[in-house]
Amino acid sequence: MRTPTNKNDVLIPEVSSDIGLSVAARGSAISTVATPKIFSADELTVAPLSRNGSLNQGLDSEATRHGGGGGEERIAILYENHQWLEGLFRELDFRGLPYHAINLDDAALFLDAPDDYPLVINRVSPSSYLRGHGSAIRLATGWLEMLERSGKRVINGAASFKVETSKVAQHLLIRSLGLSAPKTAVFNNREAIRPLLHRFPFPAILKPDTGGSGAYIRYVPSREYLEYLLKDEDKLFGPDHVLLLQEFITPADGTIVRTEFVDGEFLFALKVRPVNTFNLCPADGCERPPAAGQSEGDSEPTVDFEHYSDISSDAVAEARAIVQEAGLEVGGVEYIESSDGQRYFFDINAPSVYRPDIVEAAGVDAMTKFVDFIEREYRKELRKRMESLEAIDCNLRLTG
Repeated sequence: MRTPTNKNDVLIPEVSSDIGLSVAARGSAISTVATPKIFSADELTVAPLSRNGSLNQGLDSEATRHGGGGGEERIAILYENHQWLEGLFRELDFRGLPYHAINLDDAALFLDAPDDYPLVINRVSPSSYLRGHGSAIRLATGWLEMLERSGKRVINGAASFKVETSKVAQHLLIRSLGLSAPKTAVFNNREAIRPLLHRFPFPAILKPDTGGSGAYIRYVPSREYLEYLLKDEDKLFGPDHVLLLQEFITPADGTIVRTEFVDGEFLFALKVRPVNTFNLCPADGCERPPAAGQSEGDSEPTVDFEHYSDISSDAVAEARAIVQEAGLEVGGVEYIESSDGQRYFFDINAPSVYRPDIVEAAGVDAMTKFVDFIEREYRKELRKRMESLEAIDCNLRLTG
């Protein structure tokens, strides 16, 4: 069997000519397999290489927007925010890996006839609704389940997406592992929460069940202030109309720790120091509205990020247990260390954005690690297809 000799060569099964079937490098799904063939990147890849760092997908725009076309040998990437995927697209282009980027903000599919992608990657964010793409979350939920029911390999699939898009599910998962989390109540009506308030510690925060980028989070210094907020129900709830009232944990050093993993491998941790904002998004250009309810005066909302090189092995092990229990193959966990040394986990994130300054300080090429994982899983799925189709071909020969 030939193996790729160039970084941009891709190993794709080729149909044997004596079976009476054929396959095109670009356009058709594989029907059966006898021998492998090496296709160069310019024969196979949907997107041309981009070695100078510029993004040039070269995808058919209609197919990209609407998810049309056959799966063929391409990797499907489900997303709704192009800005956060440019680094991933560049690395896939550089390696010559064929992919189909599907924007779920504008998409359609047959539930009974999924495209035959060998590998699907979910990169839809819970904060989609902040960009007017709230329907992408609901569509992704159904699409991922449909893909998995049809036997497709999905990275960050339906189970992990349900956890990521529900703070309630995250809290229950963290507590199920015996780990500490802030005391939390959940409610969907302002009157329903009142009987619980006498047992709730303040200060606290209000946050929506489907969060992301600090959306709709309010600092609640006292019960009296919460009563003030409860007066206006129209402005109280976010889009899903489910709120969490959560104990506010004061960080010992004013920072929140965020960990990052790929396929169970710990990549790095960073310390996040927010000032007058709840939006901890690590991407440059993220809008950071002032934190509602906090008395920061006229402080400009800012967030500082630094590599956390001294994270304890216990913290890494606990964070790893959370992502593995959540079925999250790419993503991370956030926690706060209080002044008494207690570690409180409170957030699970999948759409990792790797900051160049943090990656450099950590000495870990996170995007390379991510795409290494993608490529391994892609090769595995191609091998499975080849083995399955070789078995079919063998049976045809024996019975023919």
